Amino acid sequence: MKKQITKKLSAFISIIVTSILIFNGSCSKDIKSPDSGNTITGASKIVYTDVNPDSVILKSEIDSFKLDLNNDGITDFEFDRFHIVLCDDNFLGTWAYESNLYIKPASGNNSIMTSGSNFPLALDSSTAIAKDSLWATTSQVLLDGATYATGHCITTLPTIHGYWLNVSDKYIGFKFIKANNTYYGWARLSSSYSRAPLPYHNLIVDGQLILKDYAYNSIPDQPILAGQTK
Repeated sequence: MKKQITKKLSAFISIIVTSILIFNGSCSKDIKSPDSGNTITGASKIVYTDVNPDSVILKSEIDSFKLDLNNDGITDFEFDRFHIVLCDDNFLGTWAYESNLYIKPASGNNSIMTSGSNFPLALDSSTAIAKDSLWATTSQVLLDGATYATGHCITTLPTIHGYWLNVSDKYIGFKFIKANNTYYGWARLSSSYSRAPLPYHNLIVDGQLILKDYAYNSIPDQPILAGQTK
């Protein structure tokens, strides 16, 4: 009799355990940021790359940096910097130069998370990077404005544009295509470019753009949180 009860109990426990495993396996995994309570539904298998030491990119007036987000040897996004002459009066000996820092997809299928007006957002940690975010497949301006001006040329200075003026540990959201699959990722940067004091408030004090780390969700079509590493 005891053996029969034990057998029935074992069978019952086995059924319960199997049911729990099936239930857990059928549920989608939530992505949770390590430093917040933010949650988005989806699966995650994060491939994280730490840039150690942190890398200063776009060091000179004309420079570029290629970002291989998934480390497959193919450039996914390119950072660029160039400058133009805004005002050049040799007679008066005055000048003004404009610097432009921007980022562009290396492929027409790749996209950059944007505000909707040609400026990549400087995302806070834990911001969702997902299908329904605003995406751009064209070059996006990180920062644009005059970095040098003298004399009467100061009056020609344009308004400073872009979200990457004097920010620390902000994120750019990315979407890239590989083998017809869509992946979402981020890169963390800091910018020490700052605004000059009055009366030259439209003049950018030259600084550095620093790349610190980047990551992507290796499960196709699944979102990622800015700063998520696992």
